[in-house]
Amino acid sequence: ARATEVALIGNVWSDETVSKATSSMTEDYQPLSDMRASEQYRMLTAQNLLRKFYIETTTTDVPTRLVGEGGLAYA
Repeated sequence: ARATEVALIGNVWSDETVSKATSSMTEDYQPLSDMRASEQYRMLTAQNLLRKFYIETTTTDVPTRLVGEGGLAYA
Protein backbone atom coordinates (compact mmCIF):
# COMPACT_ATOMS: atom_id res chain seq x y z
CA ALA A 1 0.00 0.00 0.00
CA ARG A 2 2.65 2.47 -1.08
CA ALA A 3 0.35 5.37 -2.03
CA THR A 4 -1.50 5.08 1.28
CA GLU A 5 1.79 4.88 3.15
CA VAL A 6 3.10 8.00 1.37
CA ALA A 7 -0.11 9.85 2.31
CA LEU A 8 0.46 8.99 5.99
CA ILE A 9 4.20 9.01 6.67
CA GLY A 10 5.62 12.34 7.77
CA ASN A 11 2.22 14.01 8.03
CA VAL A 12 0.33 15.15 11.10
CA TRP A 13 -2.10 12.47 12.31
CA SER A 14 -5.28 14.39 11.47
CA ASP A 15 -8.65 13.94 9.83
CA GLU A 16 -7.31 15.61 6.68
CA THR A 17 -4.36 13.21 6.50
CA VAL A 18 -6.62 10.20 6.99
CA SER A 19 -8.98 11.45 4.27
CA LYS A 20 -6.06 11.74 1.83
CA ALA A 21 -4.86 8.27 2.81
CA THR A 22 -8.28 6.68 2.32
CA SER A 23 -8.46 8.28 -1.14
CA SER A 24 -5.02 6.88 -1.91
CA MET A 25 -6.23 3.37 -1.14
CA THR A 26 -7.82 3.19 -4.58
CA GLU A 27 -4.30 3.23 -6.08
CA ASP A 28 -3.13 0.38 -3.85
CA TYR A 29 -6.12 -1.86 -3.46
CA GLN A 30 -8.43 -3.24 -6.14
CA PRO A 31 -10.85 -5.54 -4.38
CA LEU A 32 -12.80 -8.21 -6.20
CA SER A 33 -16.55 -8.44 -6.48
CA ASP A 34 -18.15 -11.78 -5.79
CA MET A 35 -21.33 -13.20 -4.32
CA ARG A 36 -20.22 -12.25 -0.79
CA ALA A 37 -19.44 -8.56 -1.37
CA SER A 38 -19.05 -6.01 -4.12
CA GLU A 39 -15.82 -4.21 -5.00
CA GLN A 40 -17.31 -0.94 -3.72
CA TYR A 41 -18.33 -2.48 -0.39
CA ARG A 42 -14.88 -3.99 0.17
CA MET A 43 -13.15 -0.70 -0.64
CA LEU A 44 -15.41 1.24 1.69
CA THR A 45 -14.78 -1.32 4.43
CA ALA A 46 -11.00 -0.98 4.06
CA GLN A 47 -11.25 2.81 4.12
CA ASN A 48 -13.50 2.73 7.16
CA LEU A 49 -11.01 0.56 9.06
CA LEU A 50 -8.41 3.31 8.72
CA ARG A 51 -10.98 5.94 9.77
CA LYS A 52 -11.94 3.79 12.78
CA PHE A 53 -8.29 3.48 13.81
CA TYR A 54 -7.92 7.27 13.58
CA ILE A 55 -11.01 7.85 15.73
CA GLU A 56 -9.91 5.27 18.31
CA THR A 57 -6.45 6.80 18.64
CA THR A 58 -7.53 10.44 18.83
CA THR A 59 -10.84 10.51 20.69
CA THR A 60 -10.80 9.79 24.40
CA ASP A 61 -14.55 9.38 24.84
CA VAL A 62 -14.87 6.60 22.23
CA PRO A 63 -14.51 3.04 23.59
CA THR A 64 -11.62 1.26 21.91
CA ARG A 65 -9.89 -2.09 21.91
CA LEU A 66 -6.18 -1.39 22.07
CA VAL A 67 -3.48 -3.95 22.73
CA GLY A 68 -1.18 -2.94 25.55
CA GLU A 69 1.29 -4.52 27.94
CA GLY A 70 -1.38 -6.66 29.56
CA GLY A 71 -2.81 -7.96 26.29
CA LEU A 72 -6.14 -6.89 24.89
CA ALA A 73 -7.52 -4.03 26.93
CA TYR A 74 -10.69 -2.04 26.58
CA ALA A 75 -10.14 1.66 27.02
